[in-house]
Amino acid sequence: MSINIQNTFTAKEIRDTNSYNGDIIFNDDFVVKTIIIENILNQIVTLQCQGSAELDFSNSFNIGDSFDVAANTTIYKNYDNYFPYYRVTAICSSSPTSGDLTVKTYGLSHM
Repeated sequence: MSINIQNTFTAKEIRDTNSYNGDIIFNDDFVVKTIIIENILNQIVTLQCQGSAELDFSNSFNIGDSFDVAANTTIYKNYDNYFPYYRVTAICSSSPTSGDLTVKTYGLSHM
């Protein structure tokens, strides 16, 4: 069994209340099982996991419900849905003035 680790956000410095799309992850033969969120921002961030069969996300689906991550907190979420392409969106309801956001995905091979 192989493990695939990729970042969808890497030390993203959010300083406003805009919505951000993380980098798109190509899963190949991996199923995203766990995401680890390191919210070092000084505000709560709301995340939504999304999957798509298309690289351009023209036909995307929310995976589960959106969820909040408290400021200066690291949490994880588990998933068992397969989509060829995967990303996370992030938004803060109040503008952070410091810190950053990192979201890592961990996948397991089907083989």
